[in-house]
Amino acid sequence: MKQSLKLTQLTLKDLLLAITYIALLILGIINLDKILALVSTLFEILKPFIIGFILAFILNIPMKWFIKKLPIQNDKNKKLIAALLSILLIFSILFVVIMIVLPQVIENIRLMIDNLPSTLKQVQSWIEYVSMQIDISQDVITQIEDMINDVSANLPQKLSLLVPDIAIMVGHFTTGVINIFMGIVIAVYMILSKDKLLRQTNKLGKAFLSEHHYNYVKSILQLTSDTFENFLAGQMVESLIIGVLCYIGCIILKIPYASIAAVVIGFTNVIPYFGPIIGAFISSILILLVSPMKAVVFLIFSSLLQQFESNLIYPHVVGSSVGLSALWVLFAVSAGGGLFGIPGMVFGLPTFSVIYELIRRWTNLRLKQKKEIKVIEKEIVNEKA
Repeated sequence: MKQSLKLTQLTLKDLLLAITYIALLILGIINLDKILALVSTLFEILKPFIIGFILAFILNIPMKWFIKKLPIQNDKNKKLIAALLSILLIFSILFVVIMIVLPQVIENIRLMIDNLPSTLKQVQSWIEYVSMQIDISQDVITQIEDMINDVSANLPQKLSLLVPDIAIMVGHFTTGVINIFMGIVIAVYMILSKDKLLRQTNKLGKAFLSEHHYNYVKSILQLTSDTFENFLAGQMVESLIIGVLCYIGCIILKIPYASIAAVVIGFTNVIPYFGPIIGAFISSILILLVSPMKAVVFLIFSSLLQQFESNLIYPHVVGSSVGLSALWVLFAVSAGGGLFGIPGMVFGLPTFSVIYELIRRWTNLRLKQKKEIKVIEKEIVNEKA
């Protein structure tokens, strides 16, 4: 009787929970636009904290190395000094890169703007030469020439029409700079208060989760942390190496806009698989405005550099940090980019790597359980026999 009563209570409880979930799901679907708007607003509010968390995660990579290498006995002082050294190291690298690259980038952009009229004339003469070789209709040539002349004559007027859009872009840029500055401050606070924040998080987990669930969540978070840490550290080192090699190669081959090409190649190389292709395409477009032949040379050089990177640098620097085959890498980057754009392309690979590892563990556990069940069933059959 008591067992029937308990069963009835459990059934009613489950029924009430199911009704509640269904009601919440229906309300969510009905008010989906409002919920998405609320999530977007919350994301904008929390953006400095998200940036701060990402920066703190990056700062934690050299901090671990300093903790291992510092000859200090007191753990508290060692962690504090390691945190300060990691902050100083990262910002020193950024400062040096900006001071070296930024003047050259500004100069290259200025030269590109100054050379725009002559570049357009060069393009026009190049089109005329090509049309003579492949016998293009004179009407098509006339239309192309009129379009180039129209662009050259009305360029200042067309640029003036973009002033409102430029003002909006400046506003977004200013907001982005403020968010980044606040994110840096939050990241410094997080890295200096790392141990305290971890203790508070562990206390919350132990208070609201059972021991089994707490250990399970902790193992997932540890796996996620290790995967992202290895991936980001490897990608940043690899991008720095590729950027330097690209700059040296462009200087040797006398390719224009060497600093811009190196910066673009270095930054886009953070994106797995598609990054080098995107970087090479953007850089070749800029170089094409100055010299089509140099653009062809750069494409050949960047292709060879990508082969060198994928066969020699990537396996040694990044290694097997993600543990995925080429097919899954392509899928992870494509899916991440389709859902979340550039950030999705960067973080999609380590995210999918974590999901892949969890599915692998769960699959192995299920197979092990089935094997144990078969062994037990076989023993029961043997006992009956």
